[in-house]
Amino acid sequence: MFDKRKMFLSFIVSFLLAFMTLIFGPAEIFFANVTEFDFLYGEFAGNMALIFIGILFVCTVLLSILPQKVYSMVISTLFTVSIVGYLQVMFLNKNLDLLGVKPDGYRVPPVQGIINLVIWLIVLSGVIVLAIKKSEIWKKVVLYLSLLLVGMQSVAMISLVATAPKEAYERAKGSERLDGKNQYTVSADKNIIVFVLDYFSSLYLQQMLEVYPDGADCLHDFTYYSNADCTYYGTFPSLAHMLTGCEVDTTVSIAEWCRNIWNDESTVGFYQELQANNYKTNVYTTDTNVLTSSNGCGILRNRISNITNEPREVQVDTGLLLKTLTKMSCYRMAPDLLKPQFYTNVSEYSLIVEDKGEGILQTNSDFYAKLQENGLKADDSSHYFIFQHLIGTHEFNTDANGNYKEKTSVEETARGCMTIMEGYINELKRLGVYDDATIIITADHGGDWKEDLQVVYFIKQPGETHDKSPVTNAPISHCDLLPTVAQMAGLDYTKYGNSINDFSQDEQRERTIWVRTADPDFPEEVYYGYTYTGDILALITQIDAGPTDIKEMYEPYF
Repeated sequence: MFDKRKMFLSFIVSFLLAFMTLIFGPAEIFFANVTEFDFLYGEFAGNMALIFIGILFVCTVLLSILPQKVYSMVISTLFTVSIVGYLQVMFLNKNLDLLGVKPDGYRVPPVQGIINLVIWLIVLSGVIVLAIKKSEIWKKVVLYLSLLLVGMQSVAMISLVATAPKEAYERAKGSERLDGKNQYTVSADKNIIVFVLDYFSSLYLQQMLEVYPDGADCLHDFTYYSNADCTYYGTFPSLAHMLTGCEVDTTVSIAEWCRNIWNDESTVGFYQELQANNYKTNVYTTDTNVLTSSNGCGILRNRISNITNEPREVQVDTGLLLKTLTKMSCYRMAPDLLKPQFYTNVSEYSLIVEDKGEGILQTNSDFYAKLQENGLKADDSSHYFIFQHLIGTHEFNTDANGNYKEKTSVEETARGCMTIMEGYINELKRLGVYDDATIIITADHGGDWKEDLQVVYFIKQPGETHDKSPVTNAPISHCDLLPTVAQMAGLDYTKYGNSINDFSQDEQRERTIWVRTADPDFPEEVYYGYTYTGDILALITQIDAGPTDIKEMYEPYF
């Protein structure tokens, strides 16, 4: 039976939880990562407000008609979720990945998860005991603490909205961006094509071949480098490093570093030489922020060819946007052991906004579907250096045939990537441009365990053919990518460093891999540097021993 005396407390408790989950949580996630998102605040705020009002009304009414004992238990539970959820966000979450950058989702050490759950249960038990033993005190505690949290978060909400940058509310008109119009165009001859399959470690390849022994047969003309180092773990800064050869400068802001590397004398010289040798450089990635930071794609002018300032026509999947932000808001607040249920991978964010025109396709299945539909075409006006970034094994959502499928295994996803590579290679053969092409298939980085930090690295050089792919343990790294491209383009590559062809089987070479991480002894993120000589076993040994160098970042990336 409806009880007006319960209504006010029901309203306040419902307001707090719904506000934290549907209004403040999504706003805080959005404004903290606004440069990473392609959607705008106005494209979800109004709908979230309507959902919030509807849920608030329903919850208030339903709570008010509950029997007193059930009412006390439910109110105590909702209040506990709000209070401890707030503590979880503010104090208990550690290095939380809000952008879905890990393919296997949220993982927590068992001990940490159990301790975290015990904290939740202790608070819930205390609130319930208070409700049973001291109901009047319980009502005051629930009411005043709820009002306090609503007030604190409302003030924070106003500050977020008022101080947000312009790009949170409107898309820049006529701003420069990477264009996907020629994503399926290659040169009539002398192509240099680099496929970057995100998060694809050499270990994943081994695991794939155990399940699919013929999984890489399509690459029989390629030499496989089994000892390839990515230099930097993470799409940032690896992609920018691969395309410029410049080391990360941790003493300046990320935006300043991006400006510096694209204006670096060596970078400018490399792209000028390519252009002088009649090469166009086309880069296809939707993650342009990892190349330019807040500078925009204008800093890529005169280096990268597929730059446009034509207005974008986009379509926003409002349902997916609301679902994704609600999940991630719950993910922040949830106990550690429940977080995997709310984790959202990066591709879900990328699918929210789609270009109606010639947008770049980066998701494995989307890229492959269009390749199958339209094939490739050849351009005889110039040679092409193509840098194609695909999602790779960053998410396990590609079946063995290259099509979309939810929750596949790493082995099946890796096999699907090879299917896509085979389809692309067959198109090159159909056009008669395969034989004299240089094709590199690698990854920006491997996984986040010490065993899978190295990356896959296949290369087919012009005229190279084999019945079965040869394997070498020559110690190469992404530091060698631009010199290798320069060598394949017929340039004097030595001014840019060493080509992979300068290293041989069993050669010993000192290399360093840099892993961005948090360190309790530093206020900002740091890079741990692990210098090693040898193969993955030597790297694992060094990681177990600890970093050989630590560099504090001027500012965190996330």
